[in-house]
Amino acid sequence: MTLEAIIFDMDGVLIDSEKFYMESEQLILKSFGIEVEPLHFRKYCGTTQDYIWSHIKEEFDLPVSVAELKEIAPEYLLKLFKEKGVELIPGVKKVVTDLADSPLKTAVASSTGKKLIKEHLTELDIVTCFDTLQSGEEVEHSKPAPDVFLKAAEVLGVKPENCLVIEDSRNGVLAAKAAGMTCIGFNNLNYPPIDIKEADEIITDMSVLTLDFLKEGYKNSKLI
Repeated sequence: MTLEAIIFDMDGVLIDSEKFYMESEQLILKSFGIEVEPLHFRKYCGTTQDYIWSHIKEEFDLPVSVAELKEIAPEYLLKLFKEKGVELIPGVKKVVTDLADSPLKTAVASSTGKKLIKEHLTELDIVTCFDTLQSGEEVEHSKPAPDVFLKAAEVLGVKPENCLVIEDSRNGVLAAKAAGMTCIGFNNLNYPPIDIKEADEIITDMSVLTLDFLKEGYKNSKLI
């Protein structure tokens, strides 16, 4: 097998944004009189809004519909983005610009909506580094199902076994492996570690993802 494509998750891999999702979920529950620490919601990282709010509604027995929760969630989230700003994960800019100049194809496969993916990556000046942007909101099943990764591979015209995924969440790693892809897990040392032991390799610094490192990681993966 030959490595032909690199597929990146966005939140927590390319941009330091997952803290805003967790904080917005905390604030929404607070509006219902429920006090929960933001890190409680880390288990939902990497999943779609449908998945998140259906599970939170059930867990806390919220008196509103999932549709209503999904409607108010962007207000809280966008306010945090505007107030605090979104930044690239250190090392990412060089990684993706170098890959854009390489023979490998590149994609983003995120559970975030397509509009917000484009806005973030355009604002941070890396949107042109990717051949395609795929949203989990546009496939049938959220991560940990493999749908969004399989869609990215299909659009790139690459077989799943020739793809390598960069993920930071357990749901994302499980989705990548379910898709039959090699996966490098990223544990951000600024946050408590997540169990991503199913990844073929785990890194704590995005800047190590040189072309040679990626090829070596793919060659040594559990798929081969």
